[in-house]
Amino acid sequence: MNVVIILASGLGTRMKTRKNKVFLQIGKKPILFHTISCFEDSSVVNKIIITSKEDEIENIKKIVQRAGFGKVTDIVAGGIERQESAMIGLEKAKSYCQKGNAILFHNGANPFVENREIEEVIEKAKKHGACAVAHPATDTIKEVMKGEMVRGTLERKNLRNMQTPQAIEFELAKEAFGKAFSEGYLGTDDVSLVERLGKKVKIARASDNNFKITTQMNLEVARIIYKKLTKKND
Repeated sequence: MNVVIILASGLGTRMKTRKNKVFLQIGKKPILFHTISCFEDSSVVNKIIITSKEDEIENIKKIVQRAGFGKVTDIVAGGIERQESAMIGLEKAKSYCQKGNAILFHNGANPFVENREIEEVIEKAKKHGACAVAHPATDTIKEVMKGEMVRGTLERKNLRNMQTPQAIEFELAKEAFGKAFSEGYLGTDDVSLVERLGKKVKIARASDNNFKITTQMNLEVARIIYKKLTKKND
């Protein structure tokens, strides 16, 4: 049993729209529709849990019902912080999962994840405990001190820009999130909670089109990608 938790309760302030960005459209369908489709179509994903803002649950139910997404089992109100929403999703997943299963955490605004990525993070999470997709860093990244003075240049070949899905073996996920919750720790992504336990996290190569839509420019790029993918599949 492999379960994905799609996190769709973010505010999306960088998008500068009053509407939750997962409801913005790509090809006449909400971003969230495309995201769910990736996992609905995957043969290695058994169930989908979606976290949402409470007042948007009905909107998401309509998307799910109209599309006939049969793997979506729960649509639940998330928390204020992303990690809190992930924890709420994990609690729901306990009804379905057991040791050795993989829990995937995925951003509702990453609509172009490929099946290869889903299969790879699940396989490697079961083997190593945790696995996340990421892009190799392409820009030079410098560490700065107070006053914006450069401390040094980081070795680019060792840096990764993290994306989702991020997969964690079920028992390890419970341990990692439980420890973070008890200590009041907020990580910047899901697998960072595994790192805090002293455990290793495997990286898988993210596909070029797998990125989080956070700005208007990201949205325009996503629409261009969708048109190209649609034309390619015609």
